[in-house]
Amino acid sequence: MSDVIEAIGKLREYAEKLDELGDALTRVERDLEPVAEQYEAFMLDFEVGLWKAHEDTGAKLPSAAMRVKLAHKAMDPALLGRYTGLVAARKRGQEKIRTVKAAAEAQRSILSALKEAMVS
Repeated sequence: MSDVIEAIGKLREYAEKLDELGDALTRVERDLEPVAEQYEAFMLDFEVGLWKAHEDTGAKLPSAAMRVKLAHKAMDPALLGRYTGLVAARKRGQEKIRTVKAAAEAQRSILSALKEAMVS
């Protein structure tokens, strides 16, 4: 019986942790939204500028990967740093949530096995 209580306790801990992580991820996504809009606007303007130079002077349009690198080089370092930091924080948060969900699922399986053993 104590195994069942322990398993339920761990599930509660995982639920609380998921709530915390979800709240943190929501804050990161809320912070990221305006920064992502600025980032995307800069990237769009930069690409349009490259296209105009291509049309006006016949300059060769760089590859997509090179356009991103050139845009990042021309971008305000504070904007790029904030954007990449928030994107990385979002990715870390999502990974933490996946990890805790997997642990909770494993704990649910253990609880189910314990319940099955008690019924048998």
